Amino acid sequence: MSLRVSAVVVHHHGRALLADCLAKLASLPEPPQEVVVVDNASSDGSRGMVRREFPKTHLLELESNLGFGVANNRGAALARGDFLLFLNSDAWLDGGTLPKLSEAFEGRPNLALVAPQLRYPDGSLQFTWAPTTGVVGEALQMARNPFESRPWAHRALPALLRPIFGAGWLTAACWLMRRTAFESVGGFDEAMFLYFEDVDLSLRLQRRNWRLKLVPQATAFHIKGGSDLGFCGEMLYRRSQLYYYQKHRPGWENALLRRRLARKFRRHADAEQRRQLLALLAEPITVSPMA
Repeated sequence: MSLRVSAVVVHHHGRALLADCLAKLASLPEPPQEVVVVDNASSDGSRGMVRREFPKTHLLELESNLGFGVANNRGAALARGDFLLFLNSDAWLDGGTLPKLSEAFEGRPNLALVAPQLRYPDGSLQFTWAPTTGVVGEALQMARNPFESRPWAHRALPALLRPIFGAGWLTAACWLMRRTAFESVGGFDEAMFLYFEDVDLSLRLQRRNWRLKLVPQATAFHIKGGSDLGFCGEMLYRRSQLYYYQKHRPGWENALLRRRLARKFRRHADAEQRRQLLALLAEPITVSPMA
């Protein structure tokens, strides 16, 4: 592997998952030249574990949980590699994955990022690519979700959809990214605390004529949902969804989304949670001026 790669792993609680992720990174035949862990104010002993068990890891300790995008941006700023391996703490690479991802950049100066095929820990396929998020894109995702285990849903279906609906996006559970591309669009949009950051960044890269590529011969395993955020997760998801639609989608899609969510929220069984969800729809949205 000829590229200088820095791994950036963002973490918030889940000490055992982080320890496993770092151990598997270190055991790769060709590991990244450096690993940066950004801890979003964990209180489960993770920081001490990293210092004791992985002393060569650069540990950035944030005093409060600033969100996924902010933490990744901080980690990227600290890292020294020309290529950044963004890796979820509940994910790990197959032994030959990093060289395969690195090779994909050869002769492709406009390639911004590559992603391996994601799989669940039992080896079954996990969606890595998705059509551009919007009213039609989300409908397509819902229609294909029951077929996640079918190989055609990962190869033939994207090949059919891309010419009609665009290049789509790749989930950031595992990305190898050219630093110059990351910096050219200002990194992750920090207005998104959690969810939709990878959708947004993929779209902004493509608008700058950067390309994205799925490398199906490379494999990463992803637990997916290693942290159960419960109602808090739903609130974060909907806030980011509303922000993304305001930022990137036409007015009629925004209106349709808000009507659909209002109907959904009003049916919520818990009165206090229902109130909080409906209040989201009244929150003002200020879109970041970033690229």
